[in-house]
Amino acid sequence: MKSSPRRRSVLHVDLDPFFVSVERSLDPSLKGRPLIVGGDGSQGVVAAASNEARAAGVQPGQSLLRARRLCPSAVFRPGDLETYARVSEEVTTILLDASRRVERPSADEAYVDLTPDGPDARGAVAAAEAIKDQLQRRLGLDASLGVASSRLAARVASRWARPRGLLVVLPGYESSFVGRQPLDFLPDLPPHLEQDLVRGGFTTLGQIAEADPGVLVAAVGAVAAPRLQAAARGDGEEAISVAAPPVTVQEEATIRARGSDAAALLAVLEGLASRAWRRLRPFDLSASAVTIEVRRGETSQRRSESFELGVSDEPELRRVARELALPLLEPAGSVRALQLRLARLARPGPQVPLFPEVPGAPLRRSSLR
Repeated sequence: MKSSPRRRSVLHVDLDPFFVSVERSLDPSLKGRPLIVGGDGSQGVVAAASNEARAAGVQPGQSLLRARRLCPSAVFRPGDLETYARVSEEVTTILLDASRRVERPSADEAYVDLTPDGPDARGAVAAAEAIKDQLQRRLGLDASLGVASSRLAARVASRWARPRGLLVVLPGYESSFVGRQPLDFLPDLPPHLEQDLVRGGFTTLGQIAEADPGVLVAAVGAVAAPRLQAAARGDGEEAISVAAPPVTVQEEATIRARGSDAAALLAVLEGLASRAWRRLRPFDLSASAVTIEVRRGETSQRRSESFELGVSDEPELRRVARELALPLLEPAGSVRALQLRLARLARPGPQVPLFPEVPGAPLRRSSLR
């Protein structure tokens, strides 16, 4: 008896606007208020705007002066690229726990291949729900998710799922679902092409997908027409690529509080170790070299340690980080940054004791100063 072919299950994760979501996760009092990321409201441009601010006409790329005039009640935040990068890495780690096939076109979105082993999508939906829960519980981020058999349908579904929903497009309904969508649902459609399409009488993606090629060429030109039609049909979509394992892992924290004591610094360092371990876990990697760097102004100190069998256990990594850092932390009040770096990453092999007669011999280590 022939088994049914596996239905491709693509998840699109919509975190838009990501910077706003991160700011609100750090300060819950900002939820529901118009929020603009990109400065203090006097200089620069808008990097991100909440839905409340967008409703007043604020858009990314506008000058902050114009944004303040459009939405005088908005809260402005200058942005923290270090924090955004860290949270983005945490998002990727959560996604990689569900699948090795993950692509991040931008900080605001991700594609994940959740194709299940069986013929239906129940496994994919459960995985999507688990991802949504992890993003909220671990990072405090709201996300809109769409599951379908193509990137385009999944992306459209996540947009319809806003805010904070999950929409699954059932098998056999993708074409009709996508075909009813307006032109601006087509990813990265340039404004001038959208205007040409409207002038040519096109208002939905289905009209583009089913158009006579000659009519479409007359509207947008011979170069753009076949590309637009292929995009509207979802033709030629590439498989979501397998994420490459990291060559090194580096986690860093800036110490903004003046006068921190050693205990507080060690707590920060253990947090860095936990984050680094989570980035190793999806690839089943161990680290054979661990380096701690402590920075004070223009000066820095480092300590490293190497391990023949590698470190792949979170408690062990936290302990190693503490031991390496302790001699470097005093005076603690002058520390401005901590960095943890893992190198010589590899899949751990079987742990062969150095002395077979001693079961469970410890990891053999050598210090590098």
